[in-house]
Amino acid sequence: MNNFNVGAICDTGNIKKINQDNLLVKIGETHFGEFGLFVIADGMGGLSAGEVASSIIVSNFKKWWEKDLSALINTDNFNLHLIDIGLKKLIQAINQNILDYGTSIKESVGSTLSMLFLYNNSYLIKHIGDSRIYLINKNITKLTKDHSWVAQLVREGKLTWKQAKNHPKRNVLTKCMGVSNDIDLYELKGSIMETDNFLLCSDGFYNYLDEQEILKYIQKCKGSNNHVQEYLSSMLKKIKSKKAHDNISAIAVLQHHQKPNGKRHFLFRQ
Repeated sequence: MNNFNVGAICDTGNIKKINQDNLLVKIGETHFGEFGLFVIADGMGGLSAGEVASSIIVSNFKKWWEKDLSALINTDNFNLHLIDIGLKKLIQAINQNILDYGTSIKESVGSTLSMLFLYNNSYLIKHIGDSRIYLINKNITKLTKDHSWVAQLVREGKLTWKQAKNHPKRNVLTKCMGVSNDIDLYELKGSIMETDNFLLCSDGFYNYLDEQEILKYIQKCKGSNNHVQEYLSSMLKKIKSKKAHDNISAIAVLQHHQKPNGKRHFLFRQ
């Protein structure tokens, strides 16, 4: 199994005064193997409400990592199925927390959630909203499904992706955290191949870089052991040069070849 280098950006952007995006990067290792948790949440709501909604998500995932996951690790049957069950319960509880917060301030608030959990040679994805998770190797593949009004029209053949990208209602979501007691998550499991890399990003990131641009950037930094953050910063600079009006967030998780001592580790630079 290869080692991963991880980089992250979370920027307010050119226009907005408040960054409603939040992200989380957590990495660990036990005798069962290595594992990592990566989360992006793009909050929505008036004033600072969206920022609070996304921070509720990230803070709860952090608590789960430190408490519940630690308890699971210490059991004899630690496996991805137990993680999957635990994450579903966690996300349901987070959704209720955001609903309660919205009730307390008498506002409708919400947030996207895109979560990637890596364990040995496998990955888990939990997703709702229009942030994205990409799988990148020789090609770039979107692993998540956009829960937006324009994406639904594209799936129905009523809009092209080119039309959707510039549509005035492109920011209207059909699903997100914090708007309903029943959340309909998009979930995915898969195996990690030797050449696989991952990118999580908010719409403020991918709306200003097309998939082929993203692919070229990731392929360039793939062989650079300590340059993941540098290349993400270059992407951020390009996005901001296009007068981007949204918050901009991304997490890149790139594989590198096994080191001579046989150990694999995560490197996170912020």
